[in-house]
Amino acid sequence: MTLDRNDLRRGLEFIVGEWRPEYVVNAFSDDLAHIPAGEFKTEDGRDFTAILFDFTEDHSVVLRDSSQGIEIRGSWEQTDIFEYHYTMNGFFDLPDGALRENAEKLIVQDGRLVFSIGFLAVALHKTAEGNVTEQPDISKVDGDPSLTDIVGVYEVAQTKAFIDGEFKLFDRNAVSKDLEKRLSAGEIEEDEVREGLRGFEMLIEFTADHKILTWMPIPDGVSGDEINAAIEAGEVKSVKDGLFALEEKEWKAVDGKYYYDTGEHRETFGEVQSSWDELTCDGEGLLNYASGLMKLKKV
Repeated sequence: MTLDRNDLRRGLEFIVGEWRPEYVVNAFSDDLAHIPAGEFKTEDGRDFTAILFDFTEDHSVVLRDSSQGIEIRGSWEQTDIFEYHYTMNGFFDLPDGALRENAEKLIVQDGRLVFSIGFLAVALHKTAEGNVTEQPDISKVDGDPSLTDIVGVYEVAQTKAFIDGEFKLFDRNAVSKDLEKRLSAGEIEEDEVREGLRGFEMLIEFTADHKILTWMPIPDGVSGDEINAAIEAGEVKSVKDGLFALEEKEWKAVDGKYYYDTGEHRETFGEVQSSWDELTCDGEGLLNYASGLMKLKKV
C-alpha cells in the first residue's frame, strides 16, 4: 500500500529507539507459550537478553550482542502500516532466502516488533525512546516569497477512477473509453458520461498571491444575474472567461519545498494533524494533488 506523510511520521516515532527481546514463541510448541527471553537458551547456552536493536531517525539501525561484543550497522524502512524491513548484514548467520527474509521483516503486534528465525518468533519491546526531530507546523511558518515556480494554471492529467476492477489514476482517454463502453452496454446514461468526465474539465490555478483557485466551466443556462447572486452570497469566489471558482486554498514555499492547505480536518487517535500537504511531482513532472486523487499538468 502507499504510505502517506502521516503514516510515515507515526511509523518513525514508533520505531525510533532501543528495542530488546522480551519473549520467544516456539511455533512447534503445543500452547505457543510466551517464553521470557532470558529463559530460552540456545544450544550453546546463550539467551536473547544480550541483544539490542537501536533504530534511529536517519533510517539506520545498530544491532548489538553484548555477550559476544558484536556490533553491526544496517538500515531500516517502513514497508506498510504495521511492517518494517531491516538489514542484518550478517548479525544472524542465516543464508539468503526465505529464512533470512523472514528474519529481516518486523511486524507490529500488540505494541511490539516481532521477527522470526526459523520456527521461533522473537518479540521485541521498546526499552528507550530515541530522538525524533520535531516537525515544524507549516501553517505557522512564514513562506518564502521568492519561490514562485509553481505559479500557473494546471489541467487535470489523471484522476482516480474505478475501471476493470481497479481504483487508480487514469488519464482522460482511459476514462472516456470506459464510460463509452459502459454506455454502449446500457449500464449508464449520457448524463453519467458527462459527469464522469467533469473532473477533467477543471483547471487549478496557483496565483502569485499564494492562492489556489479551482476553476470549472459555468453550466449552460446559468444567467449572469444568477452568477452575481452566487458571488454576493459567497458561494462563488470568482468568475472569468466562462469559468467560475467555487473554492480557494492557500499555498506557500518553505525551505525550498511547496505546501498547500487542504482544508481537511484530520485526527489520529484524537490528536489533530496538520491540514497542510507537501506538493510534489512524479517522475513525469506531473504535480500530485488532492491527497493523491489527481495529477496536474501545467499548461
